[in-house]
Amino acid sequence: MTKPTEPSPVSRRDDRFGNLPAVEVELVHEVRRPPAVERTWAMLEVWTQNRVYMIDTNFKCIEVVDIATQKPVHDHGLLGARLLGGQHNNENETFLSHPFPRPGTEAVFEQPRPSEGVMFSHSSTVTRCVLRLRQLTILSGGENQSWDQIASVGRKTQAPTE
Repeated sequence: MTKPTEPSPVSRRDDRFGNLPAVEVELVHEVRRPPAVERTWAMLEVWTQNRVYMIDTNFKCIEVVDIATQKPVHDHGLLGARLLGGQHNNENETFLSHPFPRPGTEAVFEQPRPSEGVMFSHSSTVTRCVLRLRQLTILSGGENQSWDQIASVGRKTQAPTE
């Protein structure tokens, strides 16, 4: 039996993406004044040769950008799909990564289909996976605001139901 800390011989494969980090981390600084309109946050970018898939905090694909034109692809079939991780197949093995795909794998997405149940879709080979860590600076005009006050900006409050 192999020790848990020792990689198995199967995982020691050579691949052309082995020298790349599994996930890159980008620190995104934002400065704003309340009230601010909150746009859905893309916490993850999954890069392939031709596209960048923008993934929100619920692991849903919220935007697909064409790398060549730098423009969104509004009718892309993976919009709204949920990212499951990455997968790479060879003759004898299947390699999975979760929760993010790593370079060299294909990103795997899940899409509900009313008549078919769930459909799984794959991207082309992932070249980069970038986790976007967000740092907000709220300019409040000298007021000391609580976390509840800051977080509630832009949120709609619901009237209590009777």
